[in-house]
Amino acid sequence: MKIKILFVTLLSCLSLVAQDIDKAKDHELLTRYPGSKIIYYFQKDYNELKFAVKAGKPEKEPQKWLDVSGYQTSIVYEIPLGKSTVEVMKNYQDAFKANNAEILFQCKGGECDGTTAWYSAKFFEKVYGKDNRQSNGETGHYYDFGAYHVAQRYMVGKIITSDKIYFIEIGMTPTYDGKPVKVCVEVIEQEALQSGLIAINADLIKEKLEKEGKLILDGILFDTGKATLKQSSFSVLEMVGEYLNKNPKSRIYVVGHTDDVGSLDANLQLSEDRAAAVVSALMNNYGDFGTQLTPLGVGPACPVATNETEEGRMKNRRVEIVLKKK
Repeated sequence: MKIKILFVTLLSCLSLVAQDIDKAKDHELLTRYPGSKIIYYFQKDYNELKFAVKAGKPEKEPQKWLDVSGYQTSIVYEIPLGKSTVEVMKNYQDAFKANNAEILFQCKGGECDGTTAWYSAKFFEKVYGKDNRQSNGETGHYYDFGAYHVAQRYMVGKIITSDKIYFIEIGMTPTYDGKPVKVCVEVIEQEALQSGLIAINADLIKEKLEKEGKLILDGILFDTGKATLKQSSFSVLEMVGEYLNKNPKSRIYVVGHTDDVGSLDANLQLSEDRAAAVVSALMNNYGDFGTQLTPLGVGPACPVATNETEEGRMKNRRVEIVLKKK
C-alpha cells in the first residue's frame, strides 16, 4: 500500500528533486509538498523514540508519550517561501484520512501545552530536545522544531500495511517570521507480527496456537534492561486476555527471551522477571486466570536471529506464548 498526498497544484519534477541533499529521498509512504526540498535525511536500522500523544498541562511537557522502536527514517523538508503550516498539514491530514490511517494525536500552537498562549514552549522543547531525539549523534536539524511559534503544528499517525506497521510523526514550524516553513517527518517502521497476524484477536491467537503451538507477541515492549512494561504493550495484552477468557480450559506458558548481551545469569533473571510481569499484567487487568498461566524465562537460549547485529538482538528480545499439552 502506498499513500500519496493529493495536492491542488501540479508537481514540478525539477522542484521535487533538484535541490535535495545527496542521496535523500521521500519515504515510500509519503510524498512531499510541491516545491519543497530535503535539507536533512537520515536512516538507522534501529532506534527508540518517544512520540507525544497527549497535550501537556499549562506550559508543561506532553502528558503522555508513545514509545516506538524500529527502523527509523528522519527527513527535514524546507517548504517554499510563503506557504503556511496550516495548508501543508492539511494535506497530510487529508491523506491519512483518505487511506484509513489512524491519527493518534494532533495539536497546534498553545493547544499542545494546554494553554491559550500563542506558542507551545515545553511541548516542542521536550519532543525535539536532545534527550529524546538522537540519530547519528547530530541533533542540530531538530533545533528549529524546539523553537516557540504560534504556527507550529504536530501530528502522530499509525499506518498498517500487509507486512509493516508504521508510526509517523509530523512536526512543522517556521524558522521565524518571514522565513520558510520546515517539516520534520519521523517514521518508525516495525515488522508485522511474526505470526503473520496484523489485526490480532482472540480467534486468531487460538488458531495460531492450535496450528503451531506458539505465538510471538511482538507488541510486548519493556523499559531497557528492566521488567517494566511499556504502555503500548497493553493493546496486545488485551487480546491475550480476551483469548484466555474465551478459552478457559487452555493453559499456556508465557516465555521471556533476551538477547545474548551481558551475563547468562542476568539474562535468565531478566527473562523470568519479564515473563512474570506479563502474567501479572494479564491477571491484574483482564481476569483471574488461575493455573492457565505459567511464566518461564529462558534468557538467550532460543534466539530467532543472530545476536551479532542490533536488528537481530531486537528480534531476540521478545515474549512468546506457548500452548501446553492437554
